[in-house]
Amino acid sequence: MHVILRAGLLAACLSTLPPMALAGPAQKEAMTLVQRQHLGGNLKIIALATAQKTETFAMLASKVGAPQAKTLVSKELDSHARQFEGKWNKNLADIYAQHFTPEELSSLAAQGPKSKFADKMAGKQPEIGGEMRRRSTPILISYVTAAMKSALTRASKN
Repeated sequence: MHVILRAGLLAACLSTLPPMALAGPAQKEAMTLVQRQHLGGNLKIIALATAQKTETFAMLASKVGAPQAKTLVSKELDSHARQFEGKWNKNLADIYAQHFTPEELSSLAAQGPKSKFADKMAGKQPEIGGEMRRRSTPILISYVTAAMKSALTRASKN
């Protein structure tokens, strides 16, 4: 019973800590890498390309013209970015943490392409990209959906 109470108390204390406080060294170094090297910076590019392939975009483009629709969706993606970037970057960091040691991640974060682990990183990109697609597609869909809803609302007001 003593053990159960202590485990429960420990779980209660840990649940109040911010997520990064619970992360191991690899996850912390991976998040540093993602942030310093702007590895999640392609989210908007992917989201805009995805949005342009939707029927909703075609409908918007028929109403305001394709260039204006692209501009409108791009602005809405900008306005919704903060809501999704953190989740996207966390997934990316979690994946990097599975493939690299804290030492490798620290070197990559600090030195970028000059790191002695840059070749390893380049070689892992297809695998990391595939894992990112599997893990983060729901985030991308939610991001595009939010931006498209906002774009349609704005277009209907004009």
